[in-house]
Amino acid sequence: MRKILVNTLLIAVVIASALTACVRDNFRYYGYEDQLEGYFPVDSIEKGHTWALTNNCTSFVRGDVDGAAKVCILSGDPFTSTGVEILAEASTNSRVSKQLNYMVPSAQSKIFAVVLDDDGKYLRIAQASTNQETITLGTTEPTGTPNTVSRQRIFYCFEADYPNPGDWDYNDVVMSITKEPTDNEEVVALKVRLDAVGYLSQIAAAIRLVGYSYESVDITQDEASTFVREPDRERLFIKQSDMKLKALNGNAVINLFDDAHLAMFHLASDGSVYRRYFNTIQSPTSSNNGAVQPPVLVTYYINFHDAYQARNFTLAEIDPFIVVQYGQTGDNFWEVHTYPYKLSEVLFNYYNGAAQSYNNGFSWALAVPYGKFRYPLEEQAIGERKNTIVAGAYQESGHSWGEWILDHAKAQDWYLYPAAGAVY
Repeated sequence: MRKILVNTLLIAVVIASALTACVRDNFRYYGYEDQLEGYFPVDSIEKGHTWALTNNCTSFVRGDVDGAAKVCILSGDPFTSTGVEILAEASTNSRVSKQLNYMVPSAQSKIFAVVLDDDGKYLRIAQASTNQETITLGTTEPTGTPNTVSRQRIFYCFEADYPNPGDWDYNDVVMSITKEPTDNEEVVALKVRLDAVGYLSQIAAAIRLVGYSYESVDITQDEASTFVREPDRERLFIKQSDMKLKALNGNAVINLFDDAHLAMFHLASDGSVYRRYFNTIQSPTSSNNGAVQPPVLVTYYINFHDAYQARNFTLAEIDPFIVVQYGQTGDNFWEVHTYPYKLSEVLFNYYNGAAQSYNNGFSWALAVPYGKFRYPLEEQAIGERKNTIVAGAYQESGHSWGEWILDHAKAQDWYLYPAAGAVY
């Protein structure tokens, strides 16, 4: 967003220099790090911070359970907790013997292995530590009424001003993604929901399947919904209309949309794209360019042609990213990735061989492992901890975003503690 940061804590000289030097149309590398530090809402970023809120785990579940049909790894005990998510699952028989790969929030130390029958009845439940090598099922059937469980949902939140400083509200594009098995054991359903667009310029998006070659998978879409509302309209950013693209390194890429606003809403009456802050302003009006629009959910089917690969595929193996234009015209595009893939060039060679110049500790994208995550309102920094002042959308003492940025081992559950009036 081309918006002035609301941050009275910054020294006036720093603000002045940043505003003159950090305009996307006139990007300068000289003084870049100083400008980022001046704008960033936390005093410093811990050296080596990975910006990761999840751990990748593997557990082998075993036991003899009559009538077993499915084995799952859950984030909690559904008999005592609400909001429990399915982290991994696989079909089984009465002799349960399955290796399950899953992604678990870093703040979480316990998971639960469960076995269900064909009717969804819980036959066994076992508590274990995250990444416990072997989980042995007991012999006692659980009693009581379990709460409803849901699929693990990861929110991907982007700042579109990369490589320049943004306003750090991480709502320029908000997508959330779940995965689930299908009736075909070789096929996984990837459900992508576009939740918000907090930007007034065009943004495109795609998802790279990390480590999976273009030739190794097939990708189709459930036609019940789509991000492509105007298929005959000229594409300006991701010019190819194919659903499956080939990354520069040969990986398969899901082509989501060329224009986030058009993916969420139809064209205006004059044929132009209706550009508003979709779902990022609490009281939208025509004067503040805000609008409310239902999120758009689209399901993609990934055929791995291999049941083992499909079962062990996790959301840790996707690289959702947005594409933004550098400058007001031309074909100069930048990709904005989550921190592990920050220097990746999937569809465009935009670093021109100088990727290491941007290998700093800052990230313009977050992956948040919480299905009920509430992203910040427009121009509300996600968290602030600067010059002893604590503020922002996630500022709870002991559970603040700023504390996590200063030390990755602290406040890893910050996303559970939104400030009233600061989140959507």
